[in-house]
Amino acid sequence: MIYTIYKFRYRIGLISIVSGIGGMTIGVIIAHFAGFPKGEVIDYFNWIPRGWLPQSIGQLIAFGASQLLLLGLVLIVWNDKQLTWAKATYFAFLTWIEMSILLGIVPSEWLNLSQGPLEWTGQREFIQFPPILFLNNEIGLSFAALKDLIQLGISTNFLIAGLVAAYQIQDINDKVEKSKSRISDYGKEVVRVEQDA
Repeated sequence: MIYTIYKFRYRIGLISIVSGIGGMTIGVIIAHFAGFPKGEVIDYFNWIPRGWLPQSIGQLIAFGASQLLLLGLVLIVWNDKQLTWAKATYFAFLTWIEMSILLGIVPSEWLNLSQGPLEWTGQREFIQFPPILFLNNEIGLSFAALKDLIQLGISTNFLIAGLVAAYQIQDINDKVEKSKSRISDYGKEVVRVEQDA
């Protein structure tokens, strides 16, 4: 499969770039105009529903489209030739953008949503634990603590996923070479047979 992606990388990359730009445009328009107060009249986009849910849906559309755009920008430059300084700088710049989105923008937007429209504050209690579990002391978890736990989970999981992806990408050209089918001089596909020792 990876060889098929490599073979059609320019076509897939261009489709991803165009889809990413279009999706980001649509998502940003929805997120922007859904954030206006209810009752405020807007000329062209007054039909967009208002509130935190449509705004969050627009942000999710823009986030998914940004991932498509970055994937396309990687695919159109990817090849099995030796890495040059210019290409390494390009990939490092795309990695910096990706990590800025995953570790900066996404957690920030989560905090904006939970502290703003959802009103997850320290005064609101999420759960009250049974006192018998804590020597008859009343212990609870506020919405503010839950908000911070979710934000920590988002950042940690994206960081781990980034490290795993970086480790997997190191040998991607070798995987492409191994997945290619070899044709012998006689026109038959070469199949490697393991020898019994």
